[in-house]
Amino acid sequence: MHKEGNSPKGKYLFATTDENYEDYSSGRVLYGVTGATNFPVRLSSELFQQCKDYLVEKENPGPYTLWDPFCGAGYSLTVLGLLHNSDIRMIFASDADETILATTKKNLSLLTSEGLNNRIVELKTHIENYGKNSHREALESANKLSQRIGKPIDTTCFQFNTLIETLPNFIKNIDIIITDLPYGQLTHWIGADGDNNLTQTFLNTIKISLNKKSVVALVSDKKQKITHAGFTKLKTFTLGKRKVWLLVPVF
Repeated sequence: MHKEGNSPKGKYLFATTDENYEDYSSGRVLYGVTGATNFPVRLSSELFQQCKDYLVEKENPGPYTLWDPFCGAGYSLTVLGLLHNSDIRMIFASDADETILATTKKNLSLLTSEGLNNRIVELKTHIENYGKNSHREALESANKLSQRIGKPIDTTCFQFNTLIETLPNFIKNIDIIITDLPYGQLTHWIGADGDNNLTQTFLNTIKISLNKKSVVALVSDKKQKITHAGFTKLKTFTLGKRKVWLLVPVF
């Protein structure tokens, strides 16, 4: 059952086994981008399951519409689509950096049999041309991931800057937002102006998109300041170097 307050530091409630997630490694089957952050697979799964646990208790059993407004290369969304296919109806992926979205689309295509088969053909071609063990290992992983392809998940990928742009009309009835906030190291806020509270601006923008029974999981570094007017804090907890905020909108 969901409990409000703070989770024990470093404690996984759902992804309790530290499994080998090498099949999901960036650049193996999933496409990687130099300089892009790759969120831990286990933590992605844990956050999704904590969000689902809350929504089920609130009589929103899913399947869910999931959005990552700072999606980068779409790595985490693709991982979640593979691990939790039956619980996801639709995925929205957006980022302020338009140049990265071509890779996002390639990654999300791996959630379909056609897309993953295309990747398998690509890896076989690499093996023929280069004969590298890394490509053979990637092909083995791709064949394993193909067994996780389930029902179709609708995906929409688009450029969007939450700080300076108006929310598109088609972004609505979102059940779950899971996003890794820009830290100012490998990633940064685009369009930031002075010392404004950027997270609050972001929350103000996305709130209108949310279902009345929805949850937002924000991931930050431990020093990042976050205010959440218009949202109730369910819990905060730290796992490794990251701090997680679970918030629900107040309407």
